Amino acid sequence: MKKTYLKKLKDPRWQKKRLEVFERDEWACQICFDTELTLNVHHKYYLKGCDPWEYPLEALVALCEDCHVDEKENRYEQERLLLLALKKHFFAEDIERLASYFDGAKLFHMPSVITDILGWFLYDENIQKDFIERYFKFLKRMGEG
Repeated sequence: MKKTYLKKLKDPRWQKKRLEVFERDEWACQICFDTELTLNVHHKYYLKGCDPWEYPLEALVALCEDCHVDEKENRYEQERLLLLALKKHFFAEDIERLASYFDGAKLFHMPSVITDILGWFLYDENIQKDFIERYFKFLKRMGEG
């Protein structure tokens, strides 16, 4: 007999995983850093056939109730906007490379910091030009070595 999702959330394996997430995130919302509101564990993504406790810790994050509701309500629209922006500027192969870079990234700053840095880079032509010039010099040196 298949368990309903709500029953799965009462499973001791999920309760243990929830505690691991809360402890890792120091009992604070990872968006607003509130420590007073009720916390939820949010799945950043879902995998077909996986029970809630089977996800790696990297897929789970502590969010306060307010941020959790905002994330659930706004995620689809924000993803749609991102995809549209990518389609405007990149080809499929480029998007695949970007996805693999993000997937393999070892980001040690908060996502908002990374987003701000990327935004700064994308909106400043001088920073882009300087970076591209340095990149081509690097490639040239690598070809000479």
